[in-house]
Amino acid sequence: MSHHPLADYVRILARGKNASRSMSFDEARFTMQSMLRGDYLPEQLGAILMLLRVKEESPEEVAGFAAAINDYWPADVQADLIWASYAGKRRQPFWCLLSALLLSQMGYRILFHGSEAHTEGRLYLHELFSELQWPVVRDLNELQQSAPLRYLPCRVLHPELQRWLLLKSILGVRSPINTVLKTIAPPGIASVQGVFHPNYAAAHQQAAAINGQTAVIIKGEGGEFEVNPERRCEAYCQLPQGPAQLELLHQQSHYEDKGGLAGLAALQRVWRNEEQHAYATEAIIGTAALALCAIRGNADLTQALADCRQAWAQRDTRCF
Repeated sequence: MSHHPLADYVRILARGKNASRSMSFDEARFTMQSMLRGDYLPEQLGAILMLLRVKEESPEEVAGFAAAINDYWPADVQADLIWASYAGKRRQPFWCLLSALLLSQMGYRILFHGSEAHTEGRLYLHELFSELQWPVVRDLNELQQSAPLRYLPCRVLHPELQRWLLLKSILGVRSPINTVLKTIAPPGIASVQGVFHPNYAAAHQQAAAINGQTAVIIKGEGGEFEVNPERRCEAYCQLPQGPAQLELLHQQSHYEDKGGLAGLAALQRVWRNEEQHAYATEAIIGTAALALCAIRGNADLTQALADCRQAWAQRDTRCF
């Protein structure tokens, strides 16, 4: 049997405790390019994903994988912010969806991208878009047309991406694909990313720096990019002027009105001002403000919070 080109890249990760090492950016990019072309064997895919999982992905590996996937974005994507949504919700409604709706009323174009359901017991954002009959991108050419708020299933960018996410049910654990997909974005468009484990935030920031991207990353509620107002929120930012960290202090440690099922009805009641919900209001405004810092490419969180509070007070409650 002839030597498979990807075998040397598996070997980088698999030479044992002392001889193994992380991939360089170029090695990781070549590996992902090969896999996206279908130039791999199933055994190689499983080996690469699990070896990276055990050692944990380096920023260079995340950046290289993301750079290969980013090649599939069409030219001239019309958006002001790319919003990754892969974790889904289990305990809280998607308050961050109202943050995005608020930003769209402020004149910004928000493009969500994410997974179709892959973990039982969680609500995914694509389900809300379907229920609301909001735009879901089915063809990449649609991204060259302007729209205030829409959702891109990752399988539309490349069909293998959703399939690889579903490997969790086979491998038993999440893979580096879950990490990498949160970091993808077209050139020149800022992104926001939520992580579940806070130690991943710094790696995401460094990967953004390697790829020349503007990004804001937080440990979000349930792993989504959503502020939990009961906790201090530390944001890792990669801005045009360099790295920065922002801190959003919590107003109180416990909200009596926190909780409820992760569904559409609660979102509608809060947006329409039919229900006063202190936890939701702080989550929505705080999340929107951090996203606005990403859009503006600056660290002026004080101004962003003031602008979002004003927009919230003046929102069109009839549109949702």
